Amino acid sequence: MKNLYLTTLIAFLFTSALTAQQSFTFFHVSDIHVSTVTSLVNQCDINGAEAKCYLHTFSTMQPKPAFILATGDISNIGNSTAVPGGMYTALTQYLYPKNLTYPAPGALFIDSEQTIPMYFAPGNHEYYTTLTGISIATQTLPYLDSIPNYVKNIAPDTDYAITTPISVILFMRSGCDISYLVSTDPKGTGLTDAQISFIRQNLAANAGKRKIIVMHHPAADLSGVNCDGSTHAQTDSVSSTFYNNTLQFRNICDSMGVDLVLAGHVHQNVVVDRSGNQIDENCSTCGTRYVQTGPAFAGCYRAITVDSNFITVSQPRLSCTATAVPDIDDELNVAVYPNPGTGQFTINLGKPVPVAMQVYNTLGQCVLQQSSTAQMVPLNLQQQPAGVYFVNMLMQNNSGQSFNFKTTVVIAR
Repeated sequence: MKNLYLTTLIAFLFTSALTAQQSFTFFHVSDIHVSTVTSLVNQCDINGAEAKCYLHTFSTMQPKPAFILATGDISNIGNSTAVPGGMYTALTQYLYPKNLTYPAPGALFIDSEQTIPMYFAPGNHEYYTTLTGISIATQTLPYLDSIPNYVKNIAPDTDYAITTPISVILFMRSGCDISYLVSTDPKGTGLTDAQISFIRQNLAANAGKRKIIVMHHPAADLSGVNCDGSTHAQTDSVSSTFYNNTLQFRNICDSMGVDLVLAGHVHQNVVVDRSGNQIDENCSTCGTRYVQTGPAFAGCYRAITVDSNFITVSQPRLSCTATAVPDIDDELNVAVYPNPGTGQFTINLGKPVPVAMQVYNTLGQCVLQQSSTAQMVPLNLQQQPAGVYFVNMLMQNNSGQSFNFKTTVVIAR
């Protein structure tokens, strides 16, 4: 087991602007599933089309997020020898610096100015060499402690910590799929004793700070909702937590005051306590909040704000859809601000273009329709209650072709 202590690398991992401030916001995504070929087994993001869309959206938001955090299943087939780079090139083509190999944690950025780093933890798909012909025999293959294409393209195969003056974030490997000889539930192998020690040491060294642990598999689970708000029906018989040292991990979270455990894997949105009871995203009396964020390939993400007193977790948000990808990056720079806001928003399209806009609430009701040919489009939702709203924009590019761009705005009062 390999652990990476980054005490001497903090200046490299965080910009001076972030380390100087006392609060910051980052975005959590999970299950990116980029792929260079169509999968018959899993949903995936072909050629990173969806990633191109939401990474562009994140990089143009004002204020900018401090960083992006991705909890596993970055690639649909991590070690595929039939695809150069194990499909990771479908994502890294949109990351900076270009053509970087063996990147350190935080060395990849979502913007060309290299001000918004992206941090990664591996998922079970990072171990896959194929998604066809799965058998009991092949299920033991991922036990090899090696993810060569992930290491070459994304990040080291290690557990690591990043710190700020007010927080510590631990990135943990929760393992490959457990052998079907042990369990037929889609669990991760879990944490070793050495990893448990790593968690204890880093939390103890950052006493008094806000504490976040991120990994692919959830440590506590319950059926939640999909990115579109519909009920997510889990297909496994018990849960999708990890297998080894689950109880010990939860006990450490309780005893050492961990605020959040961020995960994905199940392709759903839900927040629970250690016993699997659903709680509010920002329950202040529930102990550690175990937060799952739905798949990035379907547009899900959460905004998380850290200050010295509390960590605020947004409800799940939708970034955009891949239908706009061929045009947005080349011709438009769409930004929405302030977001969250009190109801009066401005949409900056980057240039004057014809746009027809509809805004929907979470019940699917259209609450606003308007058209514009300006670059700066006001969006007045001050008469609407607080919550998440979905904005659909039908626009035209320079060639007169029409396409859709979708984003979300949040009214917080």
